[in-house]
Amino acid sequence: MAKRITRIQRSAALAARSAVITTVGIFALVELRALLNVALGQRRHADWQLALELAGILGLGTFLVQFLPTYLAFRASGPADAILSRVPSVFDKQEAPFSGFVAMEYYALFLNRTFVVFITPGGLYGWKAQGTVGAVRPTYFQPYADVLKDPKLTRDLGAIQKLSELKGGFFIPRSDILSAEIVNKQKEGMAGIQHTGRIKIQMASGTSREFILLGKVDPMAIRQSILGASG
Repeated sequence: MAKRITRIQRSAALAARSAVITTVGIFALVELRALLNVALGQRRHADWQLALELAGILGLGTFLVQFLPTYLAFRASGPADAILSRVPSVFDKQEAPFSGFVAMEYYALFLNRTFVVFITPGGLYGWKAQGTVGAVRPTYFQPYADVLKDPKLTRDLGAIQKLSELKGGFFIPRSDILSAEIVNKQKEGMAGIQHTGRIKIQMASGTSREFILLGKVDPMAIRQSILGASG
């Protein structure tokens, strides 16, 4: 119950911040219009009642539009949080940490999802860390990149496997990987989200998956790790 309340509070706080920004923006536009009238030699006039009503409607709309998706995202992160915070057993610990990368994948034409992909000797384990995102948060992926710097997690094969088993996750056996091709061309529609090319993985099943490498990374090193004998 306490966790649920915390998620509601965090979601409400984020939504309220956006609502406040929207409300202040409306008033700023009204004041700017009034000042522009003065600059043009016209009478300073601002319909504050209309501005208040418009700001209230848009502010409330912004709050409602952002609150529900944010709350659902926080609630969906619960199982992953439990895995990330677990204490690994001695049987799951590896001597050397596994490498990995954070990537976005497009599907259904315009939707996207973000994965943390762990490269292991057995294959690629993908944890779906985020659903569809826009360009309003260009550094949204940074917390996921930081996950790959956690030596406790990157040595815990059991946790990595559990993350890949969550909804939307995947596992690609190394024996099914035929090739990994680097696509240096930037992906259209990414706006300000930093990415370093793409990598296309062709599988023995005849299917392929193309991952947009988020952040400033080394695509060649990632390719070599995918095709190499070890993670």
